[in-house]
Amino acid sequence: MDSQQASGTIVQIVINNKHKHGQVCVSNGKTYSHGESWHPNLRAFGIVECVLCTCNVTKQECKKIHCPNRYPCKYPQKIDGKCCKVCPGKKAKEELPGQSFDNKSYFCGEETMPVYESVFMEDGETIRKIALETERPPQVEVHVWTIRKGILQHFHIEKISKRMFEELHHFKLVTRTTLSQWKIFTEGEAQISQMCSSRVCRTELEDLVKVLYLES
Repeated sequence: MDSQQASGTIVQIVINNKHKHGQVCVSNGKTYSHGESWHPNLRAFGIVECVLCTCNVTKQECKKIHCPNRYPCKYPQKIDGKCCKVCPGKKAKEELPGQSFDNKSYFCGEETMPVYESVFMEDGETIRKIALETERPPQVEVHVWTIRKGILQHFHIEKISKRMFEELHHFKLVTRTTLSQWKIFTEGEAQISQMCSSRVCRTELEDLVKVLYLES
């Protein structure tokens, strides 16, 4: 496989790495791997935005989305393709929409956790950091990529306390994700860190980060 073919298939490798061992579900002619979620498409109603289905090995599990009764902004807006209203801007951590139960956010029954990102230049290198904040244990896991001219020079993982993380001002909240999606991310990260250490990777890292976003 040449480099162009590898570049074109890496997204499928990362996102569909759970298609192994036949762990897939089929809905309306589309195939979903274990852990993937989608809005069902019913003939009489079209896409049902307020229902989320998840592939559990080979079984579809569908649940209704419950939107929050109160929003942190004064005028939340309805957006096409979304079940719940969204606060404009999404600037604050609290303004990311989610299905709230007991002051926590869930995605199809699985608790979500905040994901932060930091990107800056240093000595001709791009330092990109992706961080996941967890409650159990109460810490922040930071994945650090050092990239020079499109080639991944170095990759490592740091685990720091929440208090220490709060003192770092260059991170911004980008999304919330589940442990299932984070596992897919880390598996793909290990794969990409080897492949991109010897050749230019222009889209692979970006495509990998998209795995963390629960809704397109």
